[in-house]
Amino acid sequence: MENEDPRFEALVDEYVRTGKMPALDDLDEPSRDEAQSLLHVAEMIWELGSGAPALEADPVAAELGLVPDPNRALDSLALKAAMAKASLRASDVATRLKGRHWEVETRDVFAWTSSGGLDVPPALIGAIAEILNTSVQRLTSERRPTSLEVALRELVQTPAFESLARRWALIQRSSLAAARATLAARVPAAVNRGGHPDLDQMLASLAEVVSLSEMNQRDQDSR
Repeated sequence: MENEDPRFEALVDEYVRTGKMPALDDLDEPSRDEAQSLLHVAEMIWELGSGAPALEADPVAAELGLVPDPNRALDSLALKAAMAKASLRASDVATRLKGRHWEVETRDVFAWTSSGGLDVPPALIGAIAEILNTSVQRLTSERRPTSLEVALRELVQTPAFESLARRWALIQRSSLAAARATLAARVPAAVNRGGHPDLDQMLASLAEVVSLSEMNQRDQDSR
């Protein structure tokens, strides 16, 4: 597979193991964009497989603006433009958000300016808007699923993917939910970068990864 880079594999595994997005500071910009794309896939599939996080099921949290809006998201271009207009760097925004008791790192702000913030809750977007002297409406855009997200949702509902995930769980000695997430994140990088994802192509690529891993495991066991 094109994205079978051990660095990316380790990052996805770390996310599934800890439930927290890993730091990407040591990656160059192209690699960071690729890693963020894969982590977003893992996050989406993990949530599909394990149900909504507890926070999303809390009506009080939703009322306080702590649950991401399914219809609007922080827009990367709008955020970058607002930061430039306010003459603030990513580190400046992170520092000011910390002063408002938000647990935000510079790397988070960099990620938002690169790929937006689907998981940024309205209350945090409101704080960012105040810091940048703009409005929430200007910082957000309508949230529409990408062609990759649509294809992945279709992919994980197929019996073929479920069979591959069960085999992957045995190889990785992980839960089935974790296996679904880490396996789906191994969709070819070419698909992540654009174009219309092909379901058969994705299944074939994932089957190749699983079969190769099973072969390597058998070789190790026979030694």
